[in-house]
Amino acid sequence: MRTAVTERYIDATEEVRAKLAKTFNVTPKYVYMCLTYRADNEKARKIRYTAVHVYGAKAWHHSPACETMYETTEDGRKVMRQEWDNGAVLVWYKGTPEVVVRHKGREVLHEDCKGLARLTEIQLYAESL
Repeated sequence: MRTAVTERYIDATEEVRAKLAKTFNVTPKYVYMCLTYRADNEKARKIRYTAVHVYGAKAWHHSPACETMYETTEDGRKVMRQEWDNGAVLVWYKGTPEVVVRHKGREVLHEDCKGLARLTEIQLYAESL
């Protein structure tokens, strides 16, 4: 059985993993746990962020399991809406870069999304809430 833990990971070289361990004063095993999302706390999120944004590691994942409605209307505007089992809802206002993520009714992210790569990051964020 595949679980959310094995669905995504950060692909980093051995050299990058060693740098992360040294930078964050953790063991190589802990870096592995962070990069495979088996550890998920503030330090783990910092390690993943640093791996991708500082050292150029590549985030990989399978498509998030969510219900997607491509042609719907919200507040009189056409939107694409995605809903996850964890209570997260992503709304992209068509014709604009505007993306909103709500979690259990509370807005947790509202930004102008700059490209498909960023949309994927936002989807992963929504899935992880």
